[in-house]
Amino acid sequence: MLIKSKQKLANLITDLNKIIKKEKDELFRLNKKITLDTAYWIAEDYDTMKSYLKDYIKNLPALDTIDKIKPKGKILIILSYNEPFILSIIPVLNALIIGNEVILKPSQGAEDFAKIIWQKSGLAKKYGLKLQIISPETHKETEGLIREVRAVYFFGSFKVAQRLAKICGKCYAEFYPEIETADVKIFNKNLPDVKKDVLLTLRESLTHSGQSCQRIQGIFVHKNLYNDYIKVLKQKFISLCNSKDLYKFIDDQYILARKNLLDLLHADIEKSEPAEVVEVRTLPLLIIKPETESDLVKNAYFLPVLWTLPFESEERLIKILNSRKFFLGINIQSDNENFIKYIINNTRFTRYTVNSSHINIRPQEGWGGSWPSGFSGYRSWIEHFSDGCIIIDES
Repeated sequence: MLIKSKQKLANLITDLNKIIKKEKDELFRLNKKITLDTAYWIAEDYDTMKSYLKDYIKNLPALDTIDKIKPKGKILIILSYNEPFILSIIPVLNALIIGNEVILKPSQGAEDFAKIIWQKSGLAKKYGLKLQIISPETHKETEGLIREVRAVYFFGSFKVAQRLAKICGKCYAEFYPEIETADVKIFNKNLPDVKKDVLLTLRESLTHSGQSCQRIQGIFVHKNLYNDYIKVLKQKFISLCNSKDLYKFIDDQYILARKNLLDLLHADIEKSEPAEVVEVRTLPLLIIKPETESDLVKNAYFLPVLWTLPFESEERLIKILNSRKFFLGINIQSDNENFIKYIINNTRFTRYTVNSSHINIRPQEGWGGSWPSGFSGYRSWIEHFSDGCIIIDES
């Protein structure tokens, strides 16, 4: 059902806000169970979602695009386990209000989270929204769903995206992936900027331990600044690991639940032959100068681990960047415009953040893949779930 009424859309958003407020305790409990995120960041996501919905009412995005778009029809949205507040609301809301019939496949264990918001609340029924929340048990069942839909919107890992893309190709279904992988930072500024950037890098690296695509997992520092940078980075890293602030980012439950992944990480660290491993606790880890071609640098880990490498020339840096399939975006810190342009012009990534931080820009800019992600604009989301058209009025 296409929601054309300004008041009806405002009422829907108001009700949605009331539901997450009323069910806050249960949603927090389920979020912790699904993601193992700390209470601090679950609360941050909740507050961010409340703010998003408040701004949504102010913008009422459907109204200024309603004559230029058509719903795609029947679509499948596949969600990853991380960010349940954001993923269970933002893409689903925008897909539904323009009239799509949505089949929603949350990650295993996250079905109840989405059902509380959309079904148990009665919200979908009240506003005539076509939404089915499913939990297929086999890959074959998922493939069957793909054969029924016009388009598939996917949040998840690189490997699963590859498999689904092949299925969509066979079924002639459109495929829109938001791939979870790792971001990299390049620091090429002056010495006075080192301390500030180190603090931002640690925050960006550790925020949301369970979500790799938003985090900085590796950092390249110009060789002339590398020793100074590492000195400050080690000092601040050790200080954080010994402070209570660490529990904003990671807790013991997360570490215990990720034992298998930790074992793989440690094996890859050893093979990478780093110059040094800074380990105050089990997690997080700081890896200094691993081998450039190692699996540690190539892979994306759903763990708070940060590696650092020096770079000498722009040409060598470009070669390394272009050989890494798991880099999603690049955060470039530099006052040299020519350097910035050179990096951007000679690499192909879906996001370039220049002289800013992912943390600071998050309310305006989202994360992930080729998507116009969660906070990059309401219109872009609606257009993403629709077909553009031109209406010619000759009257």
